[in-house]
Amino acid sequence: MQKKKKLAIIITGLSIGLIFSHLLQAATFTYYRYYIVQKGDTLYDISKEYGVSIKTIKRKNNLRSDRIYPNQKLILPITVKGVYHVVKKYETLWRICKAYKVNIDDVIRLNRISDPGYIRVGQKLFIPGAKKVVKISIPEKIALNKEVNAAIAKRKKGEESSSTPSPKVIAGRGSLIWPVKSNVFKYEKKSFGIDIFAPAETRIIAPARGKIYFSGWLRGYGKTIIIEHSQLGLYTCYMHNSLNLVKKGDVVEKGETIAVIGNTGTVDKTVLHFEIRRADDGKPVNPLDYLPLNKTKKKGS
Repeated sequence: MQKKKKLAIIITGLSIGLIFSHLLQAATFTYYRYYIVQKGDTLYDISKEYGVSIKTIKRKNNLRSDRIYPNQKLILPITVKGVYHVVKKYETLWRICKAYKVNIDDVIRLNRISDPGYIRVGQKLFIPGAKKVVKISIPEKIALNKEVNAAIAKRKKGEESSSTPSPKVIAGRGSLIWPVKSNVFKYEKKSFGIDIFAPAETRIIAPARGKIYFSGWLRGYGKTIIIEHSQLGLYTCYMHNSLNLVKKGDVVEKGETIAVIGNTGTVDKTVLHFEIRRADDGKPVNPLDYLPLNKTKKKGS
């Protein structure tokens, strides 16, 4: 009898532990969106489509009856299931979204992230659709062999290295091509990139083969594209575009047109703001260390 009682206590304790573990991970997030009533819509249809009860719709919109009219504006509270992820050291938004297999656009929108390149340690991010918190794998270093590292070090010292064999992964001077044909650009360390000036309608090309990781609008930067170059361990970023010609998931080849230069976001001149970030920690690097020296630097005005 004593054994049964003890076993029951253990089982109960395990059950409570599992319940609390589930409660600590599972979460919901509610946001509001507007819906414009279309001809033929009913509250029942809208309720089913967006998963909001008729009672809630009526309460949020002060409706006394079930009657609605075309072009009527309704507020809908949308509740999404997911988990909260606490950002840890060296984690980036891109790597977090990859681990959870979620759309980065959804995470940016729900968490009101203005710059996906900057998230802080300790920040809580709501991950829609996730059922449990997962551990983010952080590579110890970029996958570059000793020969490549030695070649880069020699280039930095201005030494010639003709004997070094060409590696599969090239992450040094000249490994990328310029994204815009222009001789006018400026580099400022505090801006984490270079501004390349060119006439309107100038095309922007991919500096290396890669996969489109983000294509959309970012506050302050306007129309933006981010390409993941897994073979280089890098991300390249293109801001202020007038037109994005690729979408998330597209694979682009070196030299392929991806966008048109513009002045969207907080700029008043036609310019491409170009950044390169490391894939392991998201930190920006000097683009001039990766581009061929075939440009004449001029003061952008």
